[in-house]
Formats: sequence, structure tokens, C-alpha cells
Amino acid sequence: MKSLRRTLGAALWLALAVASTGHATELVANGGFESNGGVGSATFAGWQTFMQSGSRGGFLAQQGNKSAVTPVTVAASPQGTFAAMSDQPGPGSHVLYQDIAIPAGYPATLTAQVYVQSASSLAAAPATLDYTLATPNQQARIDVMKPAATLDDVGSGVLANVFQWPASGATPTYPVQGSGYQTVTLDMSSYAGQTVRLRIAEVDNRQSLFFGVDAVSINSGAPAAQLGAPTIVNYFVQGASAVLSFTPVASVPVQTVTGYTAQCTPQGGGAALTGGAVASPITVAGLTAGATYSCIVAATTSTTTGPASNSVSFAVPTAGSNGVVVSVPTTGGAAIGSATVALAGAGGSATSCVLQPVSGFQPVTSAPVPPPQGAAAYPFGLLNVSATGCAPGAAAQLTVTLAQAIPAGAQYWKYGPTPSNTAPHWYAFGGFSVTGNSYTLSLIDGAEGDDDLLANGTIKDPGGVMVVVTSSGGSVAVPLWNLWGLMGAALMLSLAALRRRHLLRH
Repeated sequence: MKSLRRTLGAALWLALAVASTGHATELVANGGFESNGGVGSATFAGWQTFMQSGSRGGFLAQQGNKSAVTPVTVAASPQGTFAAMSDQPGPGSHVLYQDIAIPAGYPATLTAQVYVQSASSLAAAPATLDYTLATPNQQARIDVMKPAATLDDVGSGVLANVFQWPASGATPTYPVQGSGYQTVTLDMSSYAGQTVRLRIAEVDNRQSLFFGVDAVSINSGAPAAQLGAPTIVNYFVQGASAVLSFTPVASVPVQTVTGYTAQCTPQGGGAALTGGAVASPITVAGLTAGATYSCIVAATTSTTTGPASNSVSFAVPTAGSNGVVVSVPTTGGAAIGSATVALAGAGGSATSCVLQPVSGFQPVTSAPVPPPQGAAAYPFGLLNVSATGCAPGAAAQLTVTLAQAIPAGAQYWKYGPTPSNTAPHWYAFGGFSVTGNSYTLSLIDGAEGDDDLLANGTIKDPGGVMVVVTSSGGSVAVPLWNLWGLMGAALMLSLAALRRRHLLRH
């Protein structure tokens, strides 16, 4: 024991690391601890912390040759600028951990570098992480664990011990290894296809224990996963703002999607405009009236931006036109064009009308009663629009202009009551007209087309475009633009109609 103490003196230096395997996928998030809250902070991106009640200190961001709290001279980080190193003004038990999914069908190897310096020559590793023992418990360890195990488990919840100082139940017997970090390795291939917990822990109830950890890595032979690109499925442009709706992007190992960013660039030159959100949709403000923009969306993580979505282009309505622009997607979902929705007459002035949340287009099979023409006659399904706060009895006409002609014979059918038959039924709405590549809906609050038949400032407008079946059994072709584009147009038509009603009252 005296010989061991002479060898160790006041400090014990240990290190472990795993040789680089050259595998394609890194599974540990922030294994170098470079993303943190600053020197002395206990916050590391990708890692979670736990400490026994009453503990002092913890794993802190350490930089240079000084520990973060005490401070004493320690080894510098072997990789990058920071390491995670325990430091404490008093006894405690601390854990740093993260859960990691190991891809199935590929080998995997864990690597880490560690450094141990103990201010006490007394060191022991009883089978517990409880620092309140009367006997010595001065230990450091790294374990692969079952995710369901308690964070202080050192028994059946431990799948494999990667590192432990000193050996369980013994005082340290390691010779001095020098003043830096050294290496050790663990084959993780047996855990392929599983999610495991990587735990870093230290206990000190004698004197300070500096347990430094850096360059933690689990490399898998699986091909590196990449973030996907979102798809812009529809957009709505009104005034100086564009609202872009898009499909979500799934997180991949080490790259957790935290939000999305959109960028709209004027085609004639000029500064790009941006917007951000944690989920769809994103609003990009500051558009110039009459200008044409191209917009993209990409997923973001704490460290990177993923690939861009499909690009969509649209012309912003001119100032004072009371027009809006909605997307015209393909049946596959990606927006490829736009339609202009304009309000005719004085009804274009602002009112207090508010468009309520819309359920979106629904399959015709969801209707209470099947339409007489059959579901196939409604290529876009059915849309149920509701707006409130409008001028009672107001009327307006809204015109939707598409990029292509609307075939003759298309009709607009609704399911609901009419003044002549208050029982819900299917009927052709007479306020629908088509001219070339434009169609118009004329709505009056409380009249036919308003599902509640009350001039109460609320308009309910369920219905859908129907393709007329010819006598030969064929049908008149209708442009198959995506339902969401039609929904945006129909919604804006209803809202504008509500606004006009209010003006007619005044």
C-alpha cells in the first residue's frame, strides 16, 4: 500500500480510448462535448445529467489545464477545446448519459478517452453509486446500460462495463500512465438493433475526484444517415406575406430536427427573405407587391441545415388589388404552380370576418349521404369552409384564376339545406360560373350556399367541384390539381365574400 501511494502520490492518471474504426456512421451526439453552456457549465447538447440528492459539483465543461471549480492543474482536452470533467467543492454522485440506437446488421465499436485524478489516495468502488456511505466510495466508471434501468443501477441494469476505476471492491493498482489521456475500446456489435444507454458516472466521498471524459464515439458500419428534404405542398400569399406548408423531416442518428427555415428570393434580384418555425407552416414576411419570388424550405438541427425542398415560385399580388395567391400542387403533393384569387367589387375592403379552422378536403365517402353522381365524379373531394364575424346578409363574388382552362360542364355541388328544402341534400350550387381558366363563387350570407341559411354573419360553405358525366358514359376532363390548392382558393373565396357583405351593410 505504501508503495502504491508513493507511485500515485496525490494524483492518479488514467486514460482509455478506442482506436478509430473508420465506420460510416457516428451515433453519439456531441461526443466531444464541444457544444455546451460555456466553461464551468453543466449543460452539454445531446447529454442528460443526474445527481444524487445533496450532491455538490458535477460534470462540467472544462477547458485548458485547470479544472472548472476548484481549480487545480489537470490534463488538457485531447480533442477540440472542451472535455466533460467532474469537479466538486464537496462530496457527491453524478451521472452523464444519453440513449443511443445501434443500427441492426452492422458492427459497432465504442471509443472514449478518459482521465482520472484523485486528490485522495483512498479509492474504492463498492457496488453502489451512493456517496453517503460511511466507507470510502471514490470511483469513476463508464457503462453500457438498459435504458429502462435506474440511472444509479450498478447491477442487472448494466449490460457491459466499459471502464471502472478502481477495480470493483479494490483499491487502485494501476501504475502511473503519464499526464495525459489514454485509450481503451469496447465492441458494441452484440447490441446491434437495440437502443442502449451510455452512462458516465463518478462518486466522491473522500476528496476531490477529477474524472475527465472526451472523444466519446460509437461508430457503426451502417451507411451514414442523412437528413431528408421537406416537400412544399401548398402556399398562400396575401399582402406582404407568404405562408408555406410542407411535409416534416425525420430526425436521424446524431441529427435531431429542431425546426425549419424558409427562404424566398426575388427573381429579379435583391436580398432574400427568411422565416422560421418549429413545424409547418412558415410565414415569410416583407414581400414586395408585384414581385416574383422563388421559395425553399429546409430542416435545421443544433449544428446543421438539411437539404432544400422543392422550389416554388409565385407573383405577389399588386398593391390594392385585394388579391391572394394559392398553390396548385400536383396529385403527388409538390406545389408546382399557383392560382390567383381576387375579390370583385367593393367587397374587397377589410371587414371583421374571420375564417375558422378548416378540416381540409375530405373524401366523398365521408359525406353523410353519397352524392348522386358517385365519388368518382368529385376528383377533389369535398371542402367545408366556415367564417364568422361577417356583416349579416352580405354578398360577394370571388374569382379564382388557374394556369389552365377549366373544361366546360364542371359544376359545384353542395350537401346541405336550401331555402326550398331545409332537409340536407345534394344540390348544384347556382352561384358557380366558369370563364376560360377562371371560376367564380357568389355567396350570400343566409341564402343558398350558406349551410346554416341564417343571415347571422356566419357562412358555412361545404361543397366540391363535380365533373359532369356525358351521355356516352365518359366524363368531361377536369384539371387534376391537388386538393390543397383548391382548398386554399375556396377558402379565400369564402372569406372575401364575407368581407363584401360587411361593406354592403355600411
